[in-house]
Amino acid sequence: MTSNTPEATAPSGDAAASDSAFTLKGFAWGVFEWARNPYYNVIVIYVFAPYFAEAVVGGGPQGQAVVADTIKIAGLIMAVFAPLLGILVDKGGGKKGLIFVVLAGLALCSFLLGGIRPGVAGAVPLGMALLIIGYCCYTVSELLHNAILPAAGEPKALPMISGLGLFMGNTAGVLMLVMLLLIGMFTSWVDAIPGGIGAISGPVVGIWLGVFIIPFFLLMPDRKGSLGSWRAATVQTFSPRNFDSRSQIPVVSVLMSLIINPVLFVYRKFVEFPNVMRFLLARMIYADGLAVLLTLGGVYVAGVLGWSAYEVIIYGITGSLIGALGGFVGGALDGRLGPKRALMVELTGIIVILFIQLSVTRDALFFGLVPAGHDVWGGFGTGLFTSLADVFYYLMIVPAAIAIVACITSSRYMLVHISPPDRIGEFFGFYAMAGSVTVWLGPLIVQQMTLAFDDQRLGFSGIGLLFLAGLVLLASVKADRTPEHLKAGGSVPAEGTRGDGAAK
Repeated sequence: MTSNTPEATAPSGDAAASDSAFTLKGFAWGVFEWARNPYYNVIVIYVFAPYFAEAVVGGGPQGQAVVADTIKIAGLIMAVFAPLLGILVDKGGGKKGLIFVVLAGLALCSFLLGGIRPGVAGAVPLGMALLIIGYCCYTVSELLHNAILPAAGEPKALPMISGLGLFMGNTAGVLMLVMLLLIGMFTSWVDAIPGGIGAISGPVVGIWLGVFIIPFFLLMPDRKGSLGSWRAATVQTFSPRNFDSRSQIPVVSVLMSLIINPVLFVYRKFVEFPNVMRFLLARMIYADGLAVLLTLGGVYVAGVLGWSAYEVIIYGITGSLIGALGGFVGGALDGRLGPKRALMVELTGIIVILFIQLSVTRDALFFGLVPAGHDVWGGFGTGLFTSLADVFYYLMIVPAAIAIVACITSSRYMLVHISPPDRIGEFFGFYAMAGSVTVWLGPLIVQQMTLAFDDQRLGFSGIGLLFLAGLVLLASVKADRTPEHLKAGGSVPAEGTRGDGAAK
């Protein structure tokens, strides 16, 4: 007989103690990333989004603005619903049923993207709708997946299992890009399809997800929240008695409290922990810039430099592989300079690299100072990256990828470094939530600047404002050489492992 209590689906103390670091459950949790993450690399960044912007929308500033608008709308939806869903997930029932629903939605959207072809009536609004729904499903699935991490193994193994998932997801993303590159370059049937590799990328991702997600559902145990029931969680969260009363009318009281109480809660945190909250605010701003740099990078090079789908894919593969070095660079800088100074160096580097990248056009480098439209080699007979401008921009992915990943690494350690040891788990919750609340801001800036100036380069430059604002705020954060948990004479508590999953 199966119990309906929350503990029934979470590992008990005895069971967890007998688990090794990598059990079938740990593998199942990690294989989720292997199945799902190619959607982001292929659809959102390097293949479908550039294809959609160039071939379907028409390219140029309009193409970049439409893709930015799509990400902005999805970000706004998640900004409203992700924090509320996060509260319900912590209290509610089993997660695997909801995970199945959102992943089914993600796979269906991927398949339907195969019908978004140049010249098809309604392709642009339908493509936007499918991308928005898919983006929301992807985000919700990540939140639910993180919530069941404690059921994947014993507490001391969770950071390693979290790292396994990150490794498997990144590896799968690169492998999918390589597979699409080989299919496109060494098969003839792709060229006969309207839209080519961009059009088939959606169905390929959908098939991949449908096949490789099976071990997750077969081997991964479910985990319930503190109340063990979605109905109980919904009633407790949204019942008027659990909000400060603002009106005698229950409906009005709930609606007002949904707005006022979160603001008051965050305000109290700023009063209680001003230093940590200033860092989280700074990180929220520059993280939006990082998100746009990644999600619109493929659209930018396809439009401004005229790169083919294969060049964009190779660019993505290189960035993904080189980016792995950023984790080591970030760790080394954290140890030598401390996380705050490391972050300031990394953000400054990203700003300089962005400035250099914006100086490159198809014909020149450094805002026209160096002619670069001429071919300098044959691309090993492929005709790819043959001009000086192409080669220069392609090589810039090396410092860019390292700086971006190093910044992400240092950001996570910075939070551990400055947080009170008994509140690290709580602040990692803020860390994860902030990533969804303002994810629309960067795309909004790029969209509005692109439309205002009718220029992709000027529009893309808007993310530099986010990096500058984040850097200025970061300068006001205090970070002593000694981490807070060592000042307290202890070590990072077990709750910190939850942050690894949430912030992944």
